[in-house]
Amino acid sequence: MTDTTFPAHVFDALGVDPAVLDDRIGGTVRVAVKRPADGPITLMTVGASLLPTDSGERVELAVEVVAGQEGAGRVALEIVCDDIATNHRVPPVGAPWRNSEPFLRGTRIAAILATPSRWGASFDEVRSADGELLGHVRTLRLLTIPEATYANANGWDALVEAAGSVDALLDVTRDGAVEAGGIAGNAPVFLSKMHAEHPPRWITFSGQDLQSVVGLESDEYMQDSANIEIRSVDAFVAAYPWVAGFVRSALPGQTALFTDDSGAYVLEDD
Repeated sequence: MTDTTFPAHVFDALGVDPAVLDDRIGGTVRVAVKRPADGPITLMTVGASLLPTDSGERVELAVEVVAGQEGAGRVALEIVCDDIATNHRVPPVGAPWRNSEPFLRGTRIAAILATPSRWGASFDEVRSADGELLGHVRTLRLLTIPEATYANANGWDALVEAAGSVDALLDVTRDGAVEAGGIAGNAPVFLSKMHAEHPPRWITFSGQDLQSVVGLESDEYMQDSANIEIRSVDAFVAAYPWVAGFVRSALPGQTALFTDDSGAYVLEDD
């Protein structure tokens, strides 16, 4: 007997009937377009839940778009469906997938993030008639690299707050909701007192402050606040000028590895 729970959930979602596109993803997954009166245009998959996953999890996918950008939403659904089919995994909530280049021509969109929806459990959870949780609908967000890095470091809710609203993150032609990088000169730097004898080796930008270690500190050492010094970014850069290139361009969540005082560094932000 065919299980209709997932298709029925998609059909009933948001209280409006869908328009189903003719073109299927991978020849099997349909795309339904919803146009609710109280929310953005939403594209949803019908059939992604049938793709096998190693964990056994079942998901359908959704993506919100502004009018005229339905094609961008379908591209995102196709990318994630292909990943599910190829790697047998569902998109992890809160962990962005990032491409090296924008995947939507003429935009800065190069990342996809799976998050809860604006609608809550009634949309996100797929349940049987007797209330058993069978799977989820994962809402995909189309992000710029700075936005994805910020969300990875601070969470989806923090990115929404920085953008002003979730709707500010819909238009794929936007420049971006967060700055391209860098940190204010008066922001704090938390560094171990071992810097008195050794140069910085790993520097991490949280989005609000920097943390610097020399690589010799133990966990116990770092847990003792007496071993931590606080300086301003400007004072830190004055003491170690070769770190300025990273500090002035860092994105939230990035960590730079320095092996000498040449100014060269390697990013370790994943």
